Amino acid sequence: MAWKEDIDISLTIGGGFRIGSGRAGLEVDLPVVKEHLPKSKKESYYTSNLSSSLRGVLRKSVRRIVQSTGLSAIANLEEALFGSWVTELGARKKEGKIKIKLVPPPSENVKQYSRTGIKIDEVFGSVAHQALFTYEVLEGEDKKLILKFKLTSNFPLSEEEAAILLAGLNGLTYDFIGGFASRGLGLIEKVEVDQKFVNFAKPRLEKLI
Repeated sequence: MAWKEDIDISLTIGGGFRIGSGRAGLEVDLPVVKEHLPKSKKESYYTSNLSSSLRGVLRKSVRRIVQSTGLSAIANLEEALFGSWVTELGARKKEGKIKIKLVPPPSENVKQYSRTGIKIDEVFGSVAHQALFTYEVLEGEDKKLILKFKLTSNFPLSEEEAAILLAGLNGLTYDFIGGFASRGLGLIEKVEVDQKFVNFAKPRLEKLI
């Protein structure tokens, strides 16, 4: 059997959230990223960077599962799902099966505000010169932000690939997404996965791990 459908994912983010755009030199030193919506003059906080951020966090979660089990049977599943790492000049990159798309909400109930940080000198461990800086943070209603994604696959997922993907998704709880995780931003408090996919992958996962 193989999984051939899309997988709906929902993340509940607490503690504030940011995908930063670097030092702007304006009122806020480190603003959040915004993108212009297609065929619109409006700007959105729900940017394409969110999909790539989730992909990176999910890959790390899958890698933790693979490394912690030490099972040779699943050692190649990370590369099959996410593609190969290219470290040599001119080397060809193997594409993975998984694609992640952000599902923007019908309306953006997002609050934006600024916080002040203090930069620490890494050598001396003391407050650095011109240490104060400001950065923007996003929050949703009740200080929670809901991010929804759709996982698609170029080719059907085997039972083993689906199982290790489910393990990686389960491992996202209490991980972090976005910037400034050391300040508590981007805490993933809850992960909801398409129940149909869970029913498909869970029996094989229980046999693998």
